[in-house]
Amino acid sequence: MCLTGAIACRDRSGAAVDAPALAIASPAPSIPAGRVVGYSLVIPESFVNWKGNSVVGGNGHQGYIKPRTGTLAFDGAGAIAGGYFELDMNTITLTDKKDTSSNNGLVSHLKDPDFFDVRKYPKGTFQLTKAIKVSGDSSYYITGLLTLRAITQEIHFPATIVKKGEDLVATASLIIDRTKWGITYQSGSIMGLVKDELLEDLVPISLVLRFHSNSKAC
Repeated sequence: MCLTGAIACRDRSGAAVDAPALAIASPAPSIPAGRVVGYSLVIPESFVNWKGNSVVGGNGHQGYIKPRTGTLAFDGAGAIAGGYFELDMNTITLTDKKDTSSNNGLVSHLKDPDFFDVRKYPKGTFQLTKAIKVSGDSSYYITGLLTLRAITQEIHFPATIVKKGEDLVATASLIIDRTKWGITYQSGSIMGLVKDELLEDLVPISLVLRFHSNSKAC
């Protein structure tokens, strides 16, 4: 099964593929030194959307995970100085099924040890370590650390950050290889499974994150 997101991952031929990011486990968000302007994540208007697919046939499933907290900071020159956010893995939700009994069964499976083992690992985190402006005023190439199931991997992905009044809206689309975080249920990397039983290792993810200005420089 694939979830949507961006990170450096591999396709089925073994070639490297750039994919986007989600979150990293860190004891606390890093606070950039010096003069910075901070923004806080607006939780109700922020989503991490995912999509999972079977290797053969079927349309798969899609849904979202809600962030639980997040920050973004800019220095005096207007460059991104830091960023951090956490995902509440208990909020994983399907958006493509109306049958609540089936929906609840699949969501429960996503939360169990075959996938995210939410009881043991209730949150994921992402810590931004580098942001390079690519072109214009809104395009960036992001590097950061994504932690899921207590496994941290560096990921790289393009993102767009647009200012809207006192708010910033960040969007990105990426792909992660779920096996890099120990999620190998019905993976092609496991021998002995027939093709009809396999779930895609590469998971597409899209981010829509709104941040609100803290209205002061630090």
